[in-house]
Amino acid sequence: MAGYGHSSATGIDERTLGRVDVLLFDADYADGPAAVEDAWRVAVLAADPHLRAGHERARLDAVQAANLRRDPAARLLRLTTTRHRTALALAFVLAAAAAALVLSPRSGLALQVALLPAGLCAQASLALLSWLEPRRADGSLWGSRLPAVLILLVAGLWLLAASVAVTARWGETDAQRPLAPTSGLALLVVAAAGATVLWWRARRADEEGRQSGPRRLTGELINESDAAEVLAEMDAWWRVAGPAALTRDADRVRRVHVEVLARLAHARLISGAVARRLGGEAAPLRWRERRR
Repeated sequence: MAGYGHSSATGIDERTLGRVDVLLFDADYADGPAAVEDAWRVAVLAADPHLRAGHERARLDAVQAANLRRDPAARLLRLTTTRHRTALALAFVLAAAAAALVLSPRSGLALQVALLPAGLCAQASLALLSWLEPRRADGSLWGSRLPAVLILLVAGLWLLAASVAVTARWGETDAQRPLAPTSGLALLVVAAAGATVLWWRARRADEEGRQSGPRRLTGELINESDAAEVLAEMDAWWRVAGPAALTRDADRVRRVHVEVLARLAHARLISGAVARRLGGEAAPLRWRERRR
């Protein structure tokens, strides 16, 4: 989204502006009219962060209900929370630590001591990335800003560490006590192989485009023919949530709407003149979920 990072057009607070940017980053609008049509919905969701969580909850409930009708044993869909994003950060910290223990001589640890914790860190990182993959794939974890190629980079980093351990630092190991370093090396190599397999599966989700745009709404459906049903449920949610947001704080929602239009103008999806004209338009009488 080219408008991302520009200063506020109305002086609105940075947190709200950040929410606008996050929502627009993965919007993937087909054209200007699609973006304009979505502007009021983005404004409502950015103005009240609780509504954004409510929208996601309603979407998951609608998709889950459709899936369970198709297959009573369908995977349960749960809301992605701060706990999951913290786990993601921890996974990458552990991935970096696993490589650093081997690649950085300044760690102060001889390879005899460093390899086993490096392997354990890599395995723990892989376990977290595997657990989080369904959420990464459907875009609920961090949208399209977390592409599958990052998993491949992690695998490459671990493989590099294993190669350096064998070719450049193996002399630091004790031949009389080989269990710890060889076990650590094996864990590191297995983690790299596992991450490569995870990337191979994850890239298919990226190719399907389920992390952004309209596809984000129905990407977890077992059968795409249920999309109309899910969208109808979301229409019902919007018919209540949209007018209610304006009733609570119409001035704030209108200010955020102006910000959204300014972002679209920065992205050149609409002109500045159109943004200014639409900034004074009335809120929609009919609220419904995005289709395009």
